[in-house]
Amino acid sequence: VQYYFSGNTTVIEADDAIDMLTKWYDQVQLGVARAMKIGSKGIDDDGTSGVPPSYFSYNITSWVETKEKNEKGLPLANAKSMQVGVFPLFLEGPTRYMKLIKDDEDKMADMYEKVLKSGLRDDFLKMYFLSADLTGQSYDMGRMMAFAAGWLENQSIWMHMSYKYYLQLLRGKLYDQFYAEMKGGGMLPFMDPDVYGRSLMECSSFIASSAFADPSIVGRGFLARLSGSTAEFLSIWRLMFIGSNPFFLNNDGEVEMQLIPALPLWLFEDLEAGAEGKRDDDGNLIVSYKLFASIMVTYHNTLGTDLFDVAPKSYVVTMTDGSTVEVEGASIPTDTAIQIRKLLGVESIDVYY
Repeated sequence: VQYYFSGNTTVIEADDAIDMLTKWYDQVQLGVARAMKIGSKGIDDDGTSGVPPSYFSYNITSWVETKEKNEKGLPLANAKSMQVGVFPLFLEGPTRYMKLIKDDEDKMADMYEKVLKSGLRDDFLKMYFLSADLTGQSYDMGRMMAFAAGWLENQSIWMHMSYKYYLQLLRGKLYDQFYAEMKGGGMLPFMDPDVYGRSLMECSSFIASSAFADPSIVGRGFLARLSGSTAEFLSIWRLMFIGSNPFFLNNDGEVEMQLIPALPLWLFEDLEAGAEGKRDDDGNLIVSYKLFASIMVTYHNTLGTDLFDVAPKSYVVTMTDGSTVEVEGASIPTDTAIQIRKLLGVESIDVYY
């Protein structure tokens, strides 16, 4: 195949760039629509699940030789037509698609239900396969076909990929669904340690899924890792405790700060699990964490409810010299926000909801 990119750079006007990017965006949307129409195909999957496919193959059916050769002396050709091949579902597809629809709660909830009912769900473990059943696929598909089903890249529980999916649920504000997945055993530390086979503080590369032939291995984590899953969990933790946009510019272009977490009531107190919550002097449930590994932040849940996108009523910022700054309203004003951001003499923040 002959390529037509020279690698040279040029300067273009802003209006031209906007026009070009808009056309590119429109083409991407058309591509998404085509991908959904082509769909997927696999065991118990006729392509009508509504779950976005992840991968396709392309076989060139006709071409024209350019009469030129590459640096190795092989003839170059331009493809004239291709035949599209389809594959079973992979969790990557709906996870990335959710980035496009994260601001539409109805679409997010609909996609969640479709994935839940698809071949990507491991009903036994209550987790999500990396891929659906790959039985019958060609070895041309790649190295995943070298592994037994339920192991490594063939229909196992790939923790990094699963955590990417859970993160999208949180970004899309599907709080009930996200925490149901977490508490239901889909995420650490809510897995059964006897089944997981290692510390519940330690992520694994993959978990042997129910598709694996040896039932004694199913649910066990293999190859401890501190990379992908951990990175995704840090993003999850930030959205849970801090919110998506703690520092923002007000209408005057000045920075302010807000702390809008996404915490269920059971993380303050879970009597069903025997976890009695901590309370402040007024009897309100509280949770605390360190911001920037330095500033102790305490949330006072005066409402006694889930704190899902609930704006604060007030703040009390305590400085290292013992003085306090009391703030009424949802956001911390500029001067104090900058002190917090730069870690300038701030001891703690108490937030009241």
